[in-house]
Order: sequence, then structure tokens, then C-alpha cells
Amino acid sequence: MQIIIDGRPLQTFSAFRGIGRYVRNIAQTFGRDERAAFLYFRGNDVPSGIGNKIFSAAPRRMITLTDSIFLPNIFSGHGAACYHSTAYGLPGRTRNVRYLLTVHDLTPLKFPQFFSLRHRLVFKRIIGSARRADMVLAVSATTAADLSTFFPIDQKKIEVIYNMLDDRITPAFAEKPQNSLPSEYLLYSGGADRVKNLETLLQAISRLQVPLLIAGKISEARAAQLLAALPAPDRRLVTFTGYVPDSQLAWLYKNAAAFVFPSLNEGFGYPPLEALQCGTASVVSRAGSLPEILDDAAVFVDQPLDADEWTQKIGNLLEDAELQRTLIARGQRLLRKYSPAEFNKNLERVYFQDK
Repeated sequence: MQIIIDGRPLQTFSAFRGIGRYVRNIAQTFGRDERAAFLYFRGNDVPSGIGNKIFSAAPRRMITLTDSIFLPNIFSGHGAACYHSTAYGLPGRTRNVRYLLTVHDLTPLKFPQFFSLRHRLVFKRIIGSARRADMVLAVSATTAADLSTFFPIDQKKIEVIYNMLDDRITPAFAEKPQNSLPSEYLLYSGGADRVKNLETLLQAISRLQVPLLIAGKISEARAAQLLAALPAPDRRLVTFTGYVPDSQLAWLYKNAAAFVFPSLNEGFGYPPLEALQCGTASVVSRAGSLPEILDDAAVFVDQPLDADEWTQKIGNLLEDAELQRTLIARGQRLLRKYSPAEFNKNLERVYFQDK
């Protein structure tokens, strides 16, 4: 066995976020590769359908510390030549094991006001371990630039590898959800933490009077907090679908009047690309990596905290069928950059390169 890939984010809340999508895509690509194995915690939540599995006896808390205790024996016992941390901090150096660390984004450092001190400190330790990495995999050039801004790191160690899009999130695999849905709706898919900027989007929805579906694993308390900011009559415009499987998500993308994504920062940003893959145009923030990733295949809001601009640009897109067709056509060319084949080629190159 040559490489151990950390699959443990699939056993945490990250499974429902972009990190989980990233790890599942690696599993889809390398799950049957005999040269690779996936590291998990022991327990009944181990994902099924992925090839070689290795189990850590480490506790699920203080991962950055306990990995330095538990992982070296795993590496030596399985003859690992390379370890890929897909989200967590790297352990202390282990002889003859090459370390790869994926950095998705630096959101807690760019927007500290939205995160607890504990969260920020944990994140700093994770990112700080990049100095121990032989190679840092950034999911966008924007993330690579942010990393260089916040941490002195050798630029030669950073490799930008774009994420892939799951080719099963397409109209061909779409399944209609069973619950009742509006005949016309806007769609948002993702988390609901403060940096996602849903408060501003809801102000625009109130002005547009267009139904909005919010798809994702969002707590009841957070949903109630968001709705409380709306006038009572307008709360009926918003539907929280909860987590939906990919086949139903594809249906929601395909049938949305438009996709909306008000996030203040993204390291990559899967949802607008997934919407394009399903034939739906997006209005997104001009923030983080989104201009890099989407290029000219979206409508951009230049001031993401300005509800008036969201109202205007969403309204314009809904009324302009020609603009929608143009964006979708541009998107079909753009999506080639994020194909499974391209992702596999790039990871294969960094996984199995000569030392």
C-alpha cells in the first residue's frame, strides 16, 4: 500500500459540507485502487462501498494532537509511503512518509467575527501544520493566495488542484422529492453559518416575493433565527428542505428558476457549478474564489451585503431568458475543467510521484 487517505471527515458534520463532497469524490476516484486505503474512526458510521479501510483507535476529539500519537504506528504497520490529510492537521513528522495536506479555505481567519475563539485556534493549528507538509493542495488559486497571506510558506510546496464535480449530480439521475414544492422557486444549497450571508439573501427574497428553497443540513434553531428576521407574512416564502440526497438535489437544481449563492467567502464553491451542471443559471457573490471558479458563467453581485443589488440582479436574471441561456452555454464549456478525469489525473500525479 502506497497511500493512506483520511476519510474521517465523512464521520463528522463535514460530511454534509464541501469537505465531505471532496472526500467522497476522492473515494469515488480511488476507492478501488489497491495502492490506496482510507482511514476511519472505528464505529457504526463507517461509510460503505469504499475499498481498502484502515481504522484508527484514536478518540474523535483533539485530532491534531492524538494523530501524532496514533498515526505513526498505522503508517509503519501498513507500509505507507504517503499520507493525505483531507481536512485535519498533520501529525508530527514520520520517517519515509510523504505528507499531503488539503487546504479548502481560510474563512475563519478572514472573517473571525463569525467564529468562536476556540474554532479559530483549532483552525490555526490545522493550517499551521502546512509547514510540515511536503505538498499543500489548495482547491483554488484564491485559497493558495490566502494561505500565502496568512502563513509564511514556501510557494513551491503549494499545488492548486481544482475539485471535481460528481457526474451523478445531473438531470439524468434526478429524482423528484416527495414533499410539496412551489411551482417556481429560487434555490440555495449549502450551510447556514453567518459567512453564508443568508440574512442578506432573505431581505432580497422579501422584496422580490419569490419562493426560496434552502437545501442543506441546517439546525431548527438556525432556521428559526433566519425566519425571525423576516416580516411574518414573508416567512411563507422560505422552505427549509433539510438534507436531501444527491438525486433529489439534482432535481431541485434542474427545476429552479435560478440558483442564488450569497456567500462572503468560498475556497471553491460546489453549488453554483452543480446548478450549471443541471442546466440552471446562478446569481452569486463576487467574493472568495467564486469569480475564479465560475469565470463568466454567472451573474455576480459586487456588494454581497447589499440586499438592493441582490434584488435587482436576481430580478433581472429571472426576466431575461436569453441571459440565462448564455450563462448555461458558457457553463457547459467551463465544466470541463472540473471533470472526474481531470481530478483523477492531477491527484494521481501528486499521490504516486517519485520521492
